[in-house]
Amino acid sequence: MRTIKLLVVLSALSISSLCHVEAQQLKVAKLRNGLTVYAWEDKSKPDITGVTVARVGSVDDPEDLTGMAHYLEHLMFKGTEVISALDWEKERPIYEQIIAKYDEMAAETNSDKRKAISAEINKLTLEAAQYSNGDEFTKLIEQIGGQGLNAGTSYDFTMYYNSFPSNHLEKWLELYSERMINPVFRTFQPELETVYEEYNRAQDNPGRRLMQFVSENLYNGHPYSRAVIGLGSHLKNPQLSRLIDFYNTWYIPENMALILVGNVDFDQALPLIKEKFAKMPKRPLPIRQSHVTKEIKGRKEVSAKLMPYPMLVMGYEGVIAGHTDELTLQIACRLLSNSSQTGMLDRLMLDGEVNGISCNSDSRKESGRILFTAIPYYDQSQRSWSSHASVEKMIQKEIDNLKNGNFEDWVLESIKGEMIRSYNISMESNQGKMNQLLEVFVYDKQIGEILEYPDRVKRVTREQILEVAKRYFNSDLVVMKISTGNPAPGEKLNKPDFKAVEVATSQKSPYAEWLEGIQESDPIIAYCDFNSVNTAAINDQSKLFYTKNTENDIYTLTLKYGVGTLKIPDLNNAVSLMANAGIMGQMKPLEFKQEMSKLNARCSFRVTDDYLYIALSGSESNLQEACLLLTRQILMPALDEKQVAKLVGSVYQERAIAEKDIESQSDALIEYILYGDKSRFIDRTPIRKISELTVSDYTGLFQKATNYAAEIHYVGTLPFEDVKEILASSLPLKQGEIASASPEIRQREKAQQNTVYFVANPDAKQSKIYFLVEGADFNKENDIPIRAFNSYFQRLVYDEIREKRSMAYEARGFLIRPKLPENPTIMQGFVGTQGDKTVEAVEVFTALLANLPVQPERMNSVKMNLKESLLTEKPLFRTASQVYEEWKRMGYNQDPAQENHQKIENLSFDDVQKVYDQNIKGKPYAIAIVGNPKDVDLKALEAYGKVVRLNTNKIFSERKN
Repeated sequence: MRTIKLLVVLSALSISSLCHVEAQQLKVAKLRNGLTVYAWEDKSKPDITGVTVARVGSVDDPEDLTGMAHYLEHLMFKGTEVISALDWEKERPIYEQIIAKYDEMAAETNSDKRKAISAEINKLTLEAAQYSNGDEFTKLIEQIGGQGLNAGTSYDFTMYYNSFPSNHLEKWLELYSERMINPVFRTFQPELETVYEEYNRAQDNPGRRLMQFVSENLYNGHPYSRAVIGLGSHLKNPQLSRLIDFYNTWYIPENMALILVGNVDFDQALPLIKEKFAKMPKRPLPIRQSHVTKEIKGRKEVSAKLMPYPMLVMGYEGVIAGHTDELTLQIACRLLSNSSQTGMLDRLMLDGEVNGISCNSDSRKESGRILFTAIPYYDQSQRSWSSHASVEKMIQKEIDNLKNGNFEDWVLESIKGEMIRSYNISMESNQGKMNQLLEVFVYDKQIGEILEYPDRVKRVTREQILEVAKRYFNSDLVVMKISTGNPAPGEKLNKPDFKAVEVATSQKSPYAEWLEGIQESDPIIAYCDFNSVNTAAINDQSKLFYTKNTENDIYTLTLKYGVGTLKIPDLNNAVSLMANAGIMGQMKPLEFKQEMSKLNARCSFRVTDDYLYIALSGSESNLQEACLLLTRQILMPALDEKQVAKLVGSVYQERAIAEKDIESQSDALIEYILYGDKSRFIDRTPIRKISELTVSDYTGLFQKATNYAAEIHYVGTLPFEDVKEILASSLPLKQGEIASASPEIRQREKAQQNTVYFVANPDAKQSKIYFLVEGADFNKENDIPIRAFNSYFQRLVYDEIREKRSMAYEARGFLIRPKLPENPTIMQGFVGTQGDKTVEAVEVFTALLANLPVQPERMNSVKMNLKESLLTEKPLFRTASQVYEEWKRMGYNQDPAQENHQKIENLSFDDVQKVYDQNIKGKPYAIAIVGNPKDVDLKALEAYGKVVRLNTNKIFSERKN
């Protein structure tokens, strides 16, 4: 790691240095009003990631009005008394009436009277909307090149974040500080309806239903036991006045932090931070209510029918975040199960005893748990799963082995090495550093816990691990036996019929005009240099791409073979088996992974439509040994029949889940529309055929893939010529490689007329609606116009579907580029909405497809966002060579930013209109809908095209075939 300085300072109107410590480029300050400021400088990054975080989450929700923290997260985007305010003096009295009406409705028990009050609120909301531009904050962030604008509510904290070009720091600080001063929760009624849709979406997600069941049983009696989004009964009875009180209580400087990571100069930024955030008034911290989780005493067993396949979940008492045992307990869990699959429990999966298994420590601010999750083995021949009792017995046996110290010292050291390596790689990105600083602030940890993490890991001893294992893996546990079956229907929150809210989106507030006038420094222009990657031919057609690592001594090697599942359909199953292979006659799967760990390395396999990837990473001192070990596995893989049988069970299980899961049904329906009988859900190997394939068949498939030419992407510190020599002599690269035809373009079936395809899911709480239009051929000359259209059109979709009508938590629409130029684009739109709003959603979206609204005044914002974001769209050094090759395939011979800046300057609305005319206007569309037939008016959908009803047998090949 590089040597950098840590400066801790205390600030108000003046700053005084308290201490200087040689550590990292991390600097910390505390303003006099109590706000904590973290700045992690990294001038190698093209942008800054900025975050404001408050130590308040769903755990702090009032018991009688849960969901408060999450509601607030949504409303913090609605502006303040200046942001979005076109005429605050006129808006204010209406806003105050709305607040009072919500109090009135909360006190009313008569349902008819409540509906009447709700209608009054809708009328007042429409009236207030004429005096505001409700999404101005988002637009202003976009204008400074902001990317990834979002927020998140957790149990213990709420965060708001995005990345942006460093020359716009002053505007970003201004916007993020202003949003925290006198926020106005305008258009609350539409936003709470959006939360309803988020709640309904969760009811359609089996994984979330499972998580909720587990939380209720592990954190019994604590707010951690309920979902962050809140209880449905509380969401239906909101009070805006209490939400304002919640904000005033918790969003105070002493309870908040500002985090800046990336291309930021702390000394230059600090005066601006003081100027902007010192405006937040100092207020005392509230008294935080303490919550007590009921202790787990003895063995408690519960059961439920929740999933299409059985699971066993076991929970023990754990530790809170920041506890002295936290790190030691994490290492103990990794001795049982880890990402390198060298743990005691991992052996059960590698040997085919279970279909999946994991152990994780979950540490939160007020409580913690240790969680074991396992999927029993599926015996295809018997068509049955192994019992929960047998799985629990196997887990308990390995826990006893851990407690008795039945593991070798090198295993412990390899796990510690993997943890340190993962930490070092995470610290290469703004996101990784940001996550570390969030941990420090939210859980009251010391900065040293981040900076000294590798040393802290190294210091953990075998004796400490045995001590915590015996203390926490005891006889007190909750055993959750999940059986196959459908859970009880979740509650659905129905949205009332409100009139759409028309905000003055084309108008700017006086604040926005003022903000745009702030003079800023010129942008930092640093183009990607394709020549920074050294290349060399290896064998006849394979090629090495070498990138110098200037961050640490960790290498990454990616073998990218030019073939995938489009050409070798069962390659995905072969790759799945190879991930758990040993070496024939020499090593079992666990032994192979352990040998890799001894070399402080790990490998992984994955496959896509077009490429087979083999990834290797670790310490460069062992590069050649790791490559030779990997080569032995690839050339002589050891697979056994039990692994193949386990694979058959896994495929059967996946297909059974997919046929009932609304997300998978949506994917299958889209595939059917685009590719007909060539859909990957139909044109797939039948289960009976998979069960007939042998170990040698799968080995042959994998060997066939490695006959293709490969791209070899290497990142490390060794000299280029040394790396070339090592890889050329140590990797499984074959002479006379088959030339790659990847990436391959799948030929789509083009719609001949407007058609609506509907698949019935009687359990769906939402309708999932997709819109598909085949576009024109793409080339790099229309790259920027397409990006401009996507920015323009996505905002239209968001405004019409979410902002005005609140009929979706998620709504999107954009043109997707093909994998290669001179092939057609495709427009894909999506709306997730409650069933009885399906027809309205289709009506609104198809109207946008039929006639593009003309708003040329928005082009300046579109251009500014494209121009600024283009400069920060740079790959991290570990993926640079692969990204550059993708750019070349799309026709670029240099950083796209170099070619495209002037094109952005020359953009006009005519370019957006031209993209629409060429790709969407007048073209037949297909609409894919998966929803509850009781809620959807299929007759009304006939107005938008021919309605075709499909059952799951049509979009999936049968499992038993």
